[in-house]
Amino acid sequence: MDSPAIYQPSLSHRFAATFWFGRMPVPNIVDSSFQRISGLSRELNVSSFSEGGENLRNQYFAEKIQHGSLRLERGVMAPTPLSIMFNAQLLSGKVMYLDAVITLFDIDDLPLANWLITRALPVRWQTGDLDANSNRVLINTMELRYQEMIPLGIKL
Repeated sequence: MDSPAIYQPSLSHRFAATFWFGRMPVPNIVDSSFQRISGLSRELNVSSFSEGGENLRNQYFAEKIQHGSLRLERGVMAPTPLSIMFNAQLLSGKVMYLDAVITLFDIDDLPLANWLITRALPVRWQTGDLDANSNRVLINTMELRYQEMIPLGIKL
């Protein structure tokens, strides 16, 4: 017996990112397209406590929630509003936060899931290796540290 579509795993290759600087959306459609987006994660840090006389187990106490680094990968191309903002942040040191929504789409281009990333700070820009023996696309990786990741929707 087949399980309903809601319980079928989603493919990970149909996605887009939308960015805002303050209340201004990034107007360039190229800034929503990436080869890979990774780092959507959240982890509860805990500290362990060993009670005197208790040798078999520890007690764990919740601390802060830590979020991952959002990594956006795409081919090297002409400057876009997002890449200009990244460059300004990393050259000037002036703190500029942005928000993002990462959307996963189904085969009909309907949203399956969304993740809201808030107060993201550009922290790293890396260009792949220049290699005369390779015929691959040169990849830029932009990395953001974010304050919160909020799942906005689920597959229906």
